[in-house]
Amino acid sequence: MSKPDWPDAAGRTASGWLKWRRRHTLDVAVLGVIGSSPATQALVLGLPRARGALRAVGVSLPLPAALRHQLVGLLHPQGGGGRSELPGTVGGLPGFPPISYLSVRPEVVVEIEADQAAPTEWHRFRHRPRVVRVREDLAVDELPGTS
Repeated sequence: MSKPDWPDAAGRTASGWLKWRRRHTLDVAVLGVIGSSPATQALVLGLPRARGALRAVGVSLPLPAALRHQLVGLLHPQGGGGRSELPGTVGGLPGFPPISYLSVRPEVVVEIEADQAAPTEWHRFRHRPRVVRVREDLAVDELPGTS
């Protein structure tokens, strides 16, 4: 069977199928910041697991300038302000090298848009989610699973 005589269009595969992703929004805690320049800054995202402990579940896409500026006064370094490592499995794919990030106190909640409703594969988001907004009206201990 040959390729239909359709004009090439963005989002269409060679077979003519159109890929459709359903987007989900959810609230997550900010556990750290990745990147040295503003253009590369992204967030390490966390969700509660058993007994309320937070677990890193992914890394966001780079943040827009407006969100970076809003987060400046809200994020505070954890402990001595040193860097931590995130396993490559959480920040990318199995086999990726660890990702270095600055740990922050888990005090800030952000709303993200992801293509899956919850972390699944390797207990992480398969694709990097987009940070939609800061949830200043929601505390980390109010996230589902922290009580």
